[in-house]
Amino acid sequence: MPDYFIDTLENGIRLVTVPMPQLHAAELVCYMAVGGRNEPQELSGISHFLEHMIFRGTAEYATSTELERAFEAIGGAVNASTDAETTCFHSRLHPDYLGEGVALFASMLRRPLFQDIDVERRIILEEAREDYNEKGVQINLDNLMVSMLWPDHPLGDSLIGTPETLARIDRKALENYYQQWYLPQNLVICACGRVDREQFRQMAEAEFGDWPVREQAKPLPAPEIASGAPECCWVADSDSQVSVQLAFPLHGRKDERTLPLRVLRRVLSWGGGARLPLRLREQLGLTYAVEANCSMLDDTGYLAIDLAVASENLQRAMAELLNVLDELCELPVPQEELAAVLRSYKFDLDFSRDQTEAMAIRYGWGLQADYLRPLDVDCHELQQLTAERLQQVAKDVFHGEGLKLVVTGPWNPADKPVVEKMLNEFSANK
Repeated sequence: MPDYFIDTLENGIRLVTVPMPQLHAAELVCYMAVGGRNEPQELSGISHFLEHMIFRGTAEYATSTELERAFEAIGGAVNASTDAETTCFHSRLHPDYLGEGVALFASMLRRPLFQDIDVERRIILEEAREDYNEKGVQINLDNLMVSMLWPDHPLGDSLIGTPETLARIDRKALENYYQQWYLPQNLVICACGRVDREQFRQMAEAEFGDWPVREQAKPLPAPEIASGAPECCWVADSDSQVSVQLAFPLHGRKDERTLPLRVLRRVLSWGGGARLPLRLREQLGLTYAVEANCSMLDDTGYLAIDLAVASENLQRAMAELLNVLDELCELPVPQEELAAVLRSYKFDLDFSRDQTEAMAIRYGWGLQADYLRPLDVDCHELQQLTAERLQQVAKDVFHGEGLKLVVTGPWNPADKPVVEKMLNEFSANK
């Protein structure tokens, strides 16, 4: 039986059914194609604000409490998230109540009341304050990094917004933004678990089929990330550790190197034998936390390495981190190490067949993001991956062009020129 089925309603809503008949739960997920990159910069954070407001009562459920209790009555635990390209609403539920779940999401997405805006604004401001220190200085590594990668573009703004932009978001702005982006052709609904394709289609047609289509705008294309010499951002803060994020530009998730990059990320920081924790933590005791991640958008992205160290260990930790990257560029990953990483990756792919959330992301988000990759495609590509190919991808990514560094915390001013010299030498050697 196929892993998934796709159906499209006449108004453009796309449905993804992922049958998992062995399970006793289902996952229902709505992916709306709107996020941070769609926002006017003067209203930065409005996608996330609107996500919150969708929970603030609907035509059928007057309050957020009533709405949440309605989900709980069918085994649900409704939640949502916003990223640069997508707003996701999701809930686990009992498979026998899939129709009720579809109706609840239709109520939320089609008939929100936009009430208690000022209350929600205060909640979001509290969330936003986590990104600032006691002096009101931005210290969130991700926010500082994207502002360097994409200055003067919505992708370079905080997804939560700032106190100034949040203050500008009123009912009119929310309703206008909702009308502009919450459209049937922007929606993918995915049902995973013990669900029937035809029944799901009929349920979605009944609740969403008469949602009229309207014209929509397109998000701004991503600007090219500035190349050239490394750029650095140093923010002094009174934290107990120095936090570091080192980022290398990528070309977006449709690049042919995307899967090798995910394998490379595992070589760097996935599991006990990964190179960064093995070198920096287990062998040298320089850190407790070091991790590599790939942030891939449709047409741009970056690979980031995050590190937290005591101030006195910053120079040595950075030198060792760059040495690890140099080694990946200079020598192929030994066959035994690569085989272990690929085996772990394949195990995770197999395990995902029992995880409704993983299937919803793979097939629901994958369809929304125009990056739908069946499991067997990933498995086949992994089987073809060689150490030489991985080494070439490492050379392509860690070449130093466009490299960015963010450092926050109680760093020593004497470390700044030393670390920046390391980065310039690393870049020049590539």
